[in-house]
Amino acid sequence: MLSHKYRATRVNIEETSKTGVSIFGKYLYAKVSKKETDKAGFAIVVSKKIEKTSVGRHQIKRKISSYIEKNLPNINQNFKKTIIFFVKKIEKPLVYKEVEKDVDFVIKKGAI
Repeated sequence: MLSHKYRATRVNIEETSKTGVSIFGKYLYAKVSKKETDKAGFAIVVSKKIEKTSVGRHQIKRKISSYIEKNLPNINQNFKKTIIFFVKKIEKPLVYKEVEKDVDFVIKKGAI
């Protein structure tokens, strides 16, 4: 699970969802804040429309957060934006390798 110090605050999430830039991947898309905050923050949203059961929603969240957690040292230390990940509706279950590619793509695009 992602540490509390890397989770986005409610204020940052609201601001990012209203004014953030959208980045689209194959299995998920993200909103990245335009303004820099005091620290990097991540949030993951999985709707009930995407996965009906809470177990399935939590599995998807754990896949995304574990990849972020493993790659925190690789993320630029000057990266101080909020990223909100939204999962797209797909027919088959998410595979960890696919999640890795999409999350990496979004983080690299958001760092620009």
